[in-house]
Amino acid sequence: MKRVLMVVFSVFVFQVCAAPVLNFEMRMSKFRSAIEYANTKHHEKEFQRLIQDLGWSESLNNPYSINCIGCFGEWQFSESTLRFLGYRKITLKNFQKDPEIFPRDLQLEALKGLIKVNMSYLRHYQHFIGDTIDNIVITKSGMIAASHLGGAGSLIKFLKSEGKINRQDVLGTSIGDYLSKFGKYELE
Repeated sequence: MKRVLMVVFSVFVFQVCAAPVLNFEMRMSKFRSAIEYANTKHHEKEFQRLIQDLGWSESLNNPYSINCIGCFGEWQFSESTLRFLGYRKITLKNFQKDPEIFPRDLQLEALKGLIKVNMSYLRHYQHFIGDTIDNIVITKSGMIAASHLGGAGSLIKFLKSEGKINRQDVLGTSIGDYLSKFGKYELE
């Protein structure tokens, strides 16, 4: 009888003592999931903000814009970039005739594809993130924008040369300018 009482008492004590711990662990698990969800949403919004601001810098968010060197659309794509991405029928000449051949949603799709391609080229240069080169803190968002401006190759030359090779586009905007200007977005 004493043993049975001891076992019942032990089970009771264990349940009373363990219940708060299990409840705490469940709450912490839910809390961690909520934090992870919030972080994911935050990074998605930051990426959308980066895309919006990049479009503003390139064309004042005008999807019908054509610049002086023949780049066109909200994010100022060159024909060669579009050809590389598989958009062979979208040329400057065709865009001038009918801008609707390259609507904003297709431009956005092309931009996201270009970002993926550039980040793939830059995968071996991710270790530069957090470094300071020429008074510019290197960030993922800055790398995305700078590689959009001058290509992943120009960004790699900037990084490897510690800023000594700082190529510019025809309008005078440099890789360093875009690294600095677009370095403030919190991306994963």
